[in-house]
Amino acid sequence: MKRSLTDIGTLRSVLDRLDAERPAVEPSEFGRTHYVPRGDEFLKRLDLDVQSRPGKTRLLVTGQIGVGKSSELWCYFRTVKQQRRAYPVYCDLEKQESPERCSATGVLLTMLRDCWGALNWYLGDPQSAGTSQLRQLIKIREEILTRLIDYLNGSRSADGSEVVFRFRGMDFRVVTAENRKNAALALVLGKAAQHEAVSEPSEKFGVAPDALVVLLNQLLRWMTNKFRGHRPVLLIDHVDKIRDPDAAEDVLVRAFTHWDRVDASLIMTAPFEFTLGQSRGPIESRWGPPKVLYPVDIPDPDAGPVPDIYSSIARTAGLDELLPDDSLRLMAHYSGGILRPFVQFLIGAAKEAHLSSHEVIEPTDALAEIHRQETAYQDYRAEDLRLLDEVVRSGTGLRDTPALLRSPIGLLVAKGEAGQQSLLVHPLARRALERYHRRMKVAV
Repeated sequence: MKRSLTDIGTLRSVLDRLDAERPAVEPSEFGRTHYVPRGDEFLKRLDLDVQSRPGKTRLLVTGQIGVGKSSELWCYFRTVKQQRRAYPVYCDLEKQESPERCSATGVLLTMLRDCWGALNWYLGDPQSAGTSQLRQLIKIREEILTRLIDYLNGSRSADGSEVVFRFRGMDFRVVTAENRKNAALALVLGKAAQHEAVSEPSEKFGVAPDALVVLLNQLLRWMTNKFRGHRPVLLIDHVDKIRDPDAAEDVLVRAFTHWDRVDASLIMTAPFEFTLGQSRGPIESRWGPPKVLYPVDIPDPDAGPVPDIYSSIARTAGLDELLPDDSLRLMAHYSGGILRPFVQFLIGAAKEAHLSSHEVIEPTDALAEIHRQETAYQDYRAEDLRLLDEVVRSGTGLRDTPALLRSPIGLLVAKGEAGQQSLLVHPLARRALERYHRRMKVAV
């Protein structure tokens, strides 16, 4: 039977394989966009950095919002885990908290939370029972839990079976009976990380990062001993979601002495705008030059080849027979080479086709979704458009454009020839810039 987007079942099967807000994953995982290799050397170069300095790598990964940083890190995490070349831990700053103002303490609590969570399989393995390694891990658990209760001003019950914490004016009770301590530590770390990320400075506990590094290193050394000397690789994702300048400086610059003491390799995402301008020197003197993930190639809207990655993403979502080349080309072009909006286009255009009783995604369906996303550029001020025009014409001034690099993206930083960067107007912003030019001519 011929598949058609007029059928709600077909539409559901497509949407169940597209998610623009979470990292792309292996095809075996349901409800997410499937990972498609970019065809560049980004992961090879990242892996070389890790393998050439095992346990000592300190690396920032950056790039514009939606370009695919999380998907690449998740792919690297899965690859290293499968090949057992090291012990990778994926630390997600966005898992339980909103990281816009997250400090170094919040990042460290997240690392502790996810390192402890990564050992659930070992704690639940019957073969682990009674071993000296398990006894050592339980001893570390006791140390971390005891210290956290003190650091976070927890109040113990008389019999020691319960601890009450005060988070944002509310009591948070945690059962700490012996048979519940593994779960108790996970709960305390999760809640503390969330509190640290979202609270006002006056509400934070003021836990010294030094103290948390000591606790984290106990856990990391246990991992190293357990896994035949392979020192862990911590991939700390969504640090690039930090938007507060002072918080970003705290994490990326002031806290580097703490990161340098962690007994593991660290790969951390960073807000693109904070690796430019005045911050470039302090960051590169500590971390070295960041690894930049650039947009994929942008096809012409009318003719010429379309990079394979666009059709591959559509095919893995089940759209291979439901997406004519003209519609694919339009959405690939107007994504600006940023993969998140491309997936958003696929989702919106598939729904538009269903509502319009189209069997496939027609160009009109693609354009309807493109025009809908263009409306975000009405938020741009005349000054933003003037600056966008000036930077693209001159090819310089990137340090003065943080607002243009964020959503909605007006300025694309693409990989040019000989490793140089090229500055381009995002295709979705082009119409707004043309209107600005017309107004300037009338004014003259």
